[in-house]
Amino acid sequence: MNIKILHKLIRFIFVIGLVIVVAGLLLPQQYQVSKSVKIHANRAEITPYVSDFAKWQLWSPWEKLDPSIKFDIAKPSSGVGAHQFWQGQWGSGEMTITNINKSAISFNILFNNEHIVSGIMHFSQQETQTLVSCELIGEITTPLVGGYLALLNQYILTNTVELGLNNLKTTVQLQREANESQHDSESSPGQN
Repeated sequence: MNIKILHKLIRFIFVIGLVIVVAGLLLPQQYQVSKSVKIHANRAEITPYVSDFAKWQLWSPWEKLDPSIKFDIAKPSSGVGAHQFWQGQWGSGEMTITNINKSAISFNILFNNEHIVSGIMHFSQQETQTLVSCELIGEITTPLVGGYLALLNQYILTNTVELGLNNLKTTVQLQREANESQHDSESSPGQN
C-alpha cells in the first residue's frame, strides 16, 4: 500500500516538474514597463534631473529599496554617453544615456552582465505641466527560467518606475517652489 502511494507521489512530482519546465519554455522572455506622471513644471526644469546621473540620487528609488547599493558615476555625468555603474545585494549593472532630444532621453541598462533593457523617458508639455512617461523594454535569455524571471522583472520594475516617477515629481516641484519663493523674496522691497 505504501509503495503505491510513493509511486503516485513520484509521478505527481514528475508531472508538476514537467509542467513547470514546459510553462517556463512557453512564457515570453520579453517584458515591457510603461508608467507616466504629470509634473507641474516645464520640460526645461525636469530634464536636468534625468539627463545628469549626479542628480539621480535626488529622486531615484534604488538606494531606498537596496541600502547596500553603491553607485559609481563616470565623467561626464550628463549628456549622451554619460555612464553609471552600481553594485548591490541584487547584483550589478550599468546604465548609459544613448540619445537626448527636445522631447526624450534614451538609455540602455545592462543587468548582471547578461540582460539588456532599453529605456526612454518622454516629456510632453501640457500647458502648466509636463507629462513624463518612462518605458522600459527588456529580455531575459536564461534558459528554462527566463519567462519566470521576465515576469518577476516586469513586476519589480513596474513598481520601481512608478515610485521613481513620483519621487521625480516631488523633487522637481519642491525645487520649483523653492526657486519661486527665493525669486519672490529677492524681488520684494527690503524692510528696515
